[in-house]
Amino acid sequence: MNKETKQAMTCACKLLTTRRRTRRELEVHLGRKGFSSEVISLVLEKLEHYGYLDDKTFARLWVEQRLAKRGLARLKSELKEKGVEPGLISEIMSELEPEAEYNAAMALALKKVQKSGGCYPFPRMAGFLQRRGFSFEIIGRICRALTDSRILSDPTDSQC
Repeated sequence: MNKETKQAMTCACKLLTTRRRTRRELEVHLGRKGFSSEVISLVLEKLEHYGYLDDKTFARLWVEQRLAKRGLARLKSELKEKGVEPGLISEIMSELEPEAEYNAAMALALKKVQKSGGCYPFPRMAGFLQRRGFSFEIIGRICRALTDSRILSDPTDSQC
């Protein structure tokens, strides 16, 4: 290994000590540091061979860790920004339980209601969940369930 390759490997390993990264993230970072494309591809191949770089594992862990606070649309967007292939994103999303997004949204909504003292306006809840990247279908189900159980206040109700 020549000097430039060793430097690139050291730089990549330092990045991987803080958190897992995608191949694209490392490629962009090493490119910004001024390493040649040949050296970058050599380093990335070695890291993949050693098992330190795996986009599928990265995507699976990313979704697993962040699903409690984000909707699937937001997670897909984040993975796309990180350079994960669209086919891989679809594969990871299809592995999720059908009700995983609903359960995550319900837990967030109940936590929000609890912090507010028990009464929370319907439009604010819908906006909150939308900003977190939950689908309109999930938002509708959550808001209907909470309104039916009188946890959310009706938009026409002025008691809250």
